[in-house]
Amino acid sequence: MDIKDINLLTDSEVDSRISKLKSELGSDLFMPVHHYQRDEIVKFADYTGDSLELSRISAKTNAKYIVFCGVYFMAEIARALASENKIVFLPNRSAGCPLADFASIEDVEKVWVQMNKDEFIPITYANSHIEIKAFCGENGGLVCTSSNASKLFKWVFNQNKRVFFLPDKNLGINTANELGVKNYYVVNPSNIQDKEIKKADVVIWDGYCPVHHYVFTVEQVNEWRRKEPDAKVIVHPECRPEVVNSSDMSGSTAKIKREIEESNSGSKWVVGTEYNFVNRLKNNNTDKFVAPLEISICVNMSKITRRDLLKTLINVKNRDFTEQIIIDSDISKNARVAVERMLELS
Repeated sequence: MDIKDINLLTDSEVDSRISKLKSELGSDLFMPVHHYQRDEIVKFADYTGDSLELSRISAKTNAKYIVFCGVYFMAEIARALASENKIVFLPNRSAGCPLADFASIEDVEKVWVQMNKDEFIPITYANSHIEIKAFCGENGGLVCTSSNASKLFKWVFNQNKRVFFLPDKNLGINTANELGVKNYYVVNPSNIQDKEIKKADVVIWDGYCPVHHYVFTVEQVNEWRRKEPDAKVIVHPECRPEVVNSSDMSGSTAKIKREIEESNSGSKWVVGTEYNFVNRLKNNNTDKFVAPLEISICVNMSKITRRDLLKTLINVKNRDFTEQIIIDSDISKNARVAVERMLELS
């Protein structure tokens, strides 16, 4: 069919054609889907997970075509890790990440020249642009996830080095707090305090995820404790430190999923992270009480629609690769080094 006719189809017709194309492409196609995606996309997933997990799985698949359903930086990681003969697509290329956008390579390098490079090792959260990962790879640093950030901070400290952490200040501060590190400095590229950099054990980039930073509050945690005193509150470490500190526990999407799924029937959970994921946990754990701390939807994660997915699969079927993800080879190589360093230590 002509792609321009897709909008004339009903949702069920679109779903039917997606299923048909997936069947026709068979083992040539692999479709990893992030936890935060809409249900209409998740139901077609070959694998669901967080960003780095999905990229690692994508790199191992024998499929020729990887249709990554997430946001742009995730498809970039998949492209960097996958072999050259694989072709990577993102069904909606406008699906970006405001957190990643906080750290441009130009601003990062402007701060880096103000630092004693022999004393610092850069660590970037997976939620960053590929150029930032390449910067870390090129400068002896590495990538981290919300699951292993504290372990990698310790690795840096064990070398008598200091951490330069990008781009999420909340994850950076929460990790420093977890390790008992009080001497940290949040750097803003428009206001670099050289004295603060010189004395800090951890220099943290001034960025944040709007989904977690703005919506979730201590007041919400307290209100849920009044309403459901038996419930455990678990939040993502991209939340502000005061929210993390007021909760019972914090962790990555994988940890949140595991804690709830492995808990006893009848247990109660209040979850502070993206709503699509929380709602799916609720629907998949009907023997438990699962509620969002507050409804917070990632607009960018919701950009990929079933029609976007169908368009991409039609292009793959027709061998139209004009929308594939392409990365400069040097950037890709250095980014891969940063990821591989993390994997060696994990």
